[in-house]
Amino acid sequence: MDAFIEPMKAVTAPLPTDRGWAFEVKWDGMRIVAAVDGGEVAAWSARGAPAEERFPELAELVGAVGGRRAVLDGEVVALDEAGRSSFSRLQNRMHLSHAERVAHVRREVPVTFVAFDLLRLDGNDLFTVPYADRRRLLLDLVEPAAHLLVPGHVVDDGAALFAAAAANGLEGLMAKRVESTYQPGRRSPAWRKCKVRRRQEVVIGGWASGEGRRADTIGSLLVGVHDPGRPGNPLLFAGGVGTGFTDADLDRLRARFAELEVDECPFEERPTVIGGRQLSWVRPELVAEVEFGEWTPDGRLRHPSYLGLRSDKDPDRVIREPDGSAG
Repeated sequence: MDAFIEPMKAVTAPLPTDRGWAFEVKWDGMRIVAAVDGGEVAAWSARGAPAEERFPELAELVGAVGGRRAVLDGEVVALDEAGRSSFSRLQNRMHLSHAERVAHVRREVPVTFVAFDLLRLDGNDLFTVPYADRRRLLLDLVEPAAHLLVPGHVVDDGAALFAAAAANGLEGLMAKRVESTYQPGRRSPAWRKCKVRRRQEVVIGGWASGEGRRADTIGSLLVGVHDPGRPGNPLLFAGGVGTGFTDADLDRLRARFAELEVDECPFEERPTVIGGRQLSWVRPELVAEVEFGEWTPDGRLRHPSYLGLRSDKDPDRVIREPDGSAG
């Protein structure tokens, strides 16, 4: 069985308008690297954590590659009624590990593996093969199945696809240089995340008590981003996130906070909260994704809304995304 390959990463940037780019829909899910060898499938999150037991649907890859040995890069997604990937819906699956619980929940929330790159075939690395050629090999290799999809892409017509993504409530597009090689573990400007809506990964450093019907639970998350340009990679406070939660989200977060509670504030500067609400601190190990309006001049998220936890992200690498996102 092939070993884990850390996936290549993209930068957040405006939609490119010059030629030589391929455009795909940006799927709203969990990044997965999957290896197929004979009758077995191994899968990993972007951080290298085993994932095949969480997503038994990946077993369909065995028949889909026709007995060949392959390593694929893709995204596990949960589709809504309109066929759009829903990160909030995926929350019901991505944190499960017990086989019996997974088997029960998958009946209500099945997932699909969206394969968008081919990294190794029959023992041969494809890292130096141009993206356009890797895509052709991928399309020739994989036979789509009930929980397996190889999405299409367009070349040099990103504006039309971006408009369609915006009209259909999608997160955005991925733009990839057609001649780009695959750079494991690196973040490269040859791949761009072009977002319809602004999103940001944040590290949870604590929480403030709630009011009203949430008086006995979490009122808002206290979140931050790291600054790798300064000694010690400090965690900078980026504001409070008080909307977007379901009751299940709040229960899940409270359970995790009970395991991570600490006495000291993990942010470089201790935040203050108006109204005298109680502040509690946690080890900065949980990554959440939020949707927001803009960054304020003092480095705070304006009108952030909680989307879910990201167990596939390394909290030490969470930094402020560049401000030039599309949309």
